[in-house]
Amino acid sequence: MDNNIISEDGNIHDQTRRPSTLTVQQNADNQMIDIIDLCTPTMDTNSTSSPSLTHVQRFPNLEHRLSILPWFPFNQQQQQVQQACPLFVNIPSHQLSEKELIFRQFNVFKPACEIINNDLILPSFLREKYQLYFGDLMKRLKVNMAIIDFNYTRLNEYIRKVSYERMYVFNLVSNHTLQLDENEYPIALEFYLQFDINMFYMKTCELRYARPRTMNEGLFCIEEPEASYELSEYGNCGLCYPNYDTTYRTRKSIIEFSRAHKHTFLNGYQTILNCSASCHTQNIIYVLTCPCNEYDYIGVTSESLHDRLINHREHGNRIIHEFLIGQDNIKRDLPRSGKANDIVTKDRMKLYQHSARCSAAIQIFLDANRQYWRFIPMTCEEAQTSGEYMIKRRNLSDELDWNRRSKHDTSIYVEAVPQPPNGYIFSNRQVALQMEYFHYKKDINLPNLDIDLYNATIVAVLPETSTEMFRLLIESLFITHADTKLNSIGNMIRGIDLPDFNPWLIRGDQWCQGLLRRPKPRHRSNQDIIQE
Repeated sequence: MDNNIISEDGNIHDQTRRPSTLTVQQNADNQMIDIIDLCTPTMDTNSTSSPSLTHVQRFPNLEHRLSILPWFPFNQQQQQVQQACPLFVNIPSHQLSEKELIFRQFNVFKPACEIINNDLILPSFLREKYQLYFGDLMKRLKVNMAIIDFNYTRLNEYIRKVSYERMYVFNLVSNHTLQLDENEYPIALEFYLQFDINMFYMKTCELRYARPRTMNEGLFCIEEPEASYELSEYGNCGLCYPNYDTTYRTRKSIIEFSRAHKHTFLNGYQTILNCSASCHTQNIIYVLTCPCNEYDYIGVTSESLHDRLINHREHGNRIIHEFLIGQDNIKRDLPRSGKANDIVTKDRMKLYQHSARCSAAIQIFLDANRQYWRFIPMTCEEAQTSGEYMIKRRNLSDELDWNRRSKHDTSIYVEAVPQPPNGYIFSNRQVALQMEYFHYKKDINLPNLDIDLYNATIVAVLPETSTEMFRLLIESLFITHADTKLNSIGNMIRGIDLPDFNPWLIRGDQWCQGLLRRPKPRHRSNQDIIQE
């Protein structure tokens, strides 16, 4: 895994940070304190909690994520001789060493500048900005100005990376890039500060009737993180009670509702819900996990999860339909201009490309759409059984109308069905069913678009009036920390991972392996006309 990002000049640069040594720093009282290098694998002999463990053993992902974590302040001279110290805001006090606990003391770090209110009666633009950016945060997070000010610069650096990436990918000019609203900076920093090495836990959240865990805790965890908010059913909707058969699904609901909601991503990163939510809560960060449990995807929407998943279902099921019958057959019925640009964009999303090649997702699709089994290749042994090999073909009509194709056209469609992978073939029965399928133009009818191909959940709730840039910023932080495999952009460590320009060229050999026809069809005689 590389640490490349896109810089202002549009080039990709390596942002990997190297561990260095220990040094000292003066605090506000001119006392010398040790600066701890949490990256270099050295023994901490003064630790009272885990003296036998090195920092690398305690935080194995530290060096990989150091460039995106919030830090304690340090100046350029110190940067030359030491590595930065992350805040570790979600590590409870009893898990830290004595040296690490020193950094949590209020006046250890001296601010880069100070604001002195000489005349509170006289209006001051500068004082208003100070109250906007620092006043409320310092009071609620219980940290001094130095930590907030220093991490504002790190937040701005992260925002620039997100903007440059979008400029590069979408070929935007600078005056067309999205901007964060000035009033959103404090809440954006509050989110950013609570993305820790192993967990996002916004213990200070005051959004939508949420309240801080305790009034004396602030930014740094005193006790173990704990989930306090629920993800609840809204009522009688398609997510709470799916309107399709769930007999063969391991989970009857694609959302796992809970009174104290937390989620673990596939890479092990955890997130605790920051305020109560339901499937109809708007302005959310959500995650989709493939039933194969190997791939996940993070999305953001100003809509509710209920409404957003309608779009995911539509394109996910459509693309599997197109994957099975073949793009050449799809193009024949399109106007000369081809697919609309927004449809082409959806076709190229890794989220849908994966589900069309994942046997777990295809199994769900086939359980709800049995008519597509005729496009699922068989092993040579299966195709040679009497029920599949010796059949009586149905005579196709030569009379043409709006509901039928000619025999010649039908043969062209069947020949354009994608070839099976190595070791698989279509049986005689399947070819006959494909002829019938295209002759009667059944390919024009889309499959059941209400089928959920992914499990889903909400991982964070955003302010009700969030701008698009704010939503993209928080989404990117989740993508980066969770290292989701189905997000093409937004990962500020991995960099851009765009999918193939033409997703239909690469099919692979694994997608049709292990699929089960449920329930098993009854035995049919050789004279039967086999229908799905």
